[in-house]
Amino acid sequence: MGALVKVPEEVQNLLDLQHALPASDRAFALSLYEQFRKKGGLSDKQWHWVERLNAAMLGIPEPVIEVKLPSFGSVVALFKAVAAKLMHPKLVLKAGSLPVQLQLAGPKSSAPGTVTVTDGKPFGANTYYGRVAADGAFRPHPNVNAQQLRQISRLLCNFASDPAGAAAAYGHATGHCCFCGSELTSVKSVAVGYGPICAARWNLPWGKKK
Repeated sequence: MGALVKVPEEVQNLLDLQHALPASDRAFALSLYEQFRKKGGLSDKQWHWVERLNAAMLGIPEPVIEVKLPSFGSVVALFKAVAAKLMHPKLVLKAGSLPVQLQLAGPKSSAPGTVTVTDGKPFGANTYYGRVAADGAFRPHPNVNAQQLRQISRLLCNFASDPAGAAAAYGHATGHCCFCGSELTSVKSVAVGYGPICAARWNLPWGKKK
């Protein structure tokens, strides 16, 4: 008979305290516990999740990470100006292969006036990347990994410094307008990277190749 594997306290917690987790996380916690019991160890990535789940079960808040970007005040002002013409204005860009949607948080949000950053899928099925305040403070979600953080931060900096250029780059890369999602069909729209109606709504130049 093989020797019993001594289970560390943080792994045992996955079994003893898993009732404190959301139902969607309990099966995952138990799978990590069973993995340790069978193999006597876990990978670095699995230990990362053991620590994260222990923090959640014990009520330890996630550390707040903040990335300082250039001022986002002009972006917030841009969204507020468009909100007078459109309900819930938003736009979609790409950070590497990641789709990134920017939208101004409304007055009933937990952080009104900030720009929320997601993958653009419907609420409940989307991936939340974080939010940016007018002063450029970007608070990414803890699940955003280092590579995603670099890509998204670079994209946000580019958009803050040159909204028209970032919008044009998306249109040239995808053939669609980042503001309304429509396919770019006219010669001028293809050249600029977005359409004339969206250009007028967002107060961006149109008619010359960016």
